[in-house]
Amino acid sequence: MPKRSEQLFRFLVDIAENLHDTARYFADGLKELDRLDEFTQRLKDFEHRGDELTSGLVTLLNATYITPLEREDFLELAVSMDDIVDGLEACAVRFGVYQITEATPVMHEFAQNILQCVEEIRGAMDRLFQRRLKDLREYTVKINQLEKAGDAVLRNALRDLFGKGRYDVLDVIKLKEIYETLENVTDRCEDVADVLDSITVKNA
Repeated sequence: MPKRSEQLFRFLVDIAENLHDTARYFADGLKELDRLDEFTQRLKDFEHRGDELTSGLVTLLNATYITPLEREDFLELAVSMDDIVDGLEACAVRFGVYQITEATPVMHEFAQNILQCVEEIRGAMDRLFQRRLKDLREYTVKINQLEKAGDAVLRNALRDLFGKGRYDVLDVIKLKEIYETLENVTDRCEDVADVLDSITVKNA
């Protein structure tokens, strides 16, 4: 593989690693939300790292005449993975705004769902680096299944939130927004899977 081609794939692997580090830290950090400032700052650091890696990929794409995949595919993968990091950082910001210092079981459930999605994404990027495109489908199928599970988590959580007299109105508003933000992150994971499926079809 030409050096620049390898570097392009390496950027995707590095972005996926940063994404995995972010999702794992988010899931673990929910156990100690009393250190909210530290939690929020660490997520912001991951977000900045993701932006730097994406910018590096774009710079390399602009300097590369012939790319092993379509330029749009590299860019869409990078941006869609970075969107997941952005979503987790946005959720951390909401914890700070609403002064939420204890995670609910639903938050933990979403965090584990997202972490599993991200582990599949990281595995898919390793296969992409190895140019094993036929192996990508097993990862995208799993991501799609996890995204559907995330939809179910949100439906059940909202049903519980709006149960008669179970929660204070302000708590309903806060938790609803956070749950929907987390469910949106699972949608962004599915976006990565959609790009991978498109790459598989175009390079079959």
